[in-house]
Amino acid sequence: MSRINRSKNSLKVIGLTMVTCLMVTLLSACGKSDTVTRSDFLLDTFVSITLYGESDEALLDKPFEKIEALNLELSSTDAGSDVLLINANAGIQPVKVSEATYRIIEKGIYYSEISGGYFDATAGPLIDLWAIHEPEIKDPPSPERIAEAQKKIDYTKIVLNPSEQTVYLTDPGMVINLGSVSKGCIADAVMAVIKEEGVKHAIVNLGGNILVMGGKANGTDFGVGVEDPNNPGNGYIGVVSIKDGSVVTSGDYERYFTDSAGKRYHHILDPFTGYPSESGLTQVTVVTDASIDGDGLTTTLFLLGLDKGLALVEKLDGVEAIFVTKDNRVIATKGLKDIFKFDETNYGKTYTFTQLQ
Repeated sequence: MSRINRSKNSLKVIGLTMVTCLMVTLLSACGKSDTVTRSDFLLDTFVSITLYGESDEALLDKPFEKIEALNLELSSTDAGSDVLLINANAGIQPVKVSEATYRIIEKGIYYSEISGGYFDATAGPLIDLWAIHEPEIKDPPSPERIAEAQKKIDYTKIVLNPSEQTVYLTDPGMVINLGSVSKGCIADAVMAVIKEEGVKHAIVNLGGNILVMGGKANGTDFGVGVEDPNNPGNGYIGVVSIKDGSVVTSGDYERYFTDSAGKRYHHILDPFTGYPSESGLTQVTVVTDASIDGDGLTTTLFLLGLDKGLALVEKLDGVEAIFVTKDNRVIATKGLKDIFKFDETNYGKTYTFTQLQ
């Protein structure tokens, strides 16, 4: 990594550390002595783990080792990773993978199925074609190239062999991309390590994937802020209060580029159109027990749009969601009635809030 890139990432970490203190209502002030915390720039994002009621910083070693190990397995670019081997052997042969990789691909297929293909675990060719990362000015891919990428997307052509723990993509050129579920998978695995170490109160923050355990030492809930999509990084339209569970938010402002005419293209791609989703939503927040489910569902619900998204949430146990539409409506599902508080004072004039009953 160059010296310039090191400086850039350090600035991101410093800024996001302050955001984390605002986003999560912690047991105490960020620097109090009965907490240990560590942050780094991993998974192409800001990562922070905080343990409460603990003073031994060595307790953070294994959680961060787990992040790095799983990142190597699930990366689509690191040489020798499970995902890279699966993609390299598309149309050639099955690939034996780790248990973590196998389970996350099973979960990717599950969300592909329940979304009717809006979420597709094999959308890699389209994601690679658009290559949406940091904000920049460039032109979108041609319709012809988009159509070619779409031909290689079909989650039903993922063949799993549970007895051999292998994964096979039947057609050459297919590409699995686990970006929409990998952070959630890693967050859950990291929290499992923290529990094994005997920690009772913790927050894992993987770039907006928030997973909390045990509530505050005084028995009250953590408060997790839901970002203002019209002004990301500078305010929260409300707070979700939970002791244990995951809060994950995805929005069309997170990664995007602008073309030469000034049109913006965000990173949540619709496999049916080949273009960034135009579902009418600008942000989705999902509250679940497991972070992998929150991760997969934020993308799924965003692509489905408000009506279909609400219908899906109604069918799923232990899932609640907050939808923000492009016309500034905020809709919270039934189960959030007692745990999500919309900030009417500061955002009541900007957003119309509806709590479903």
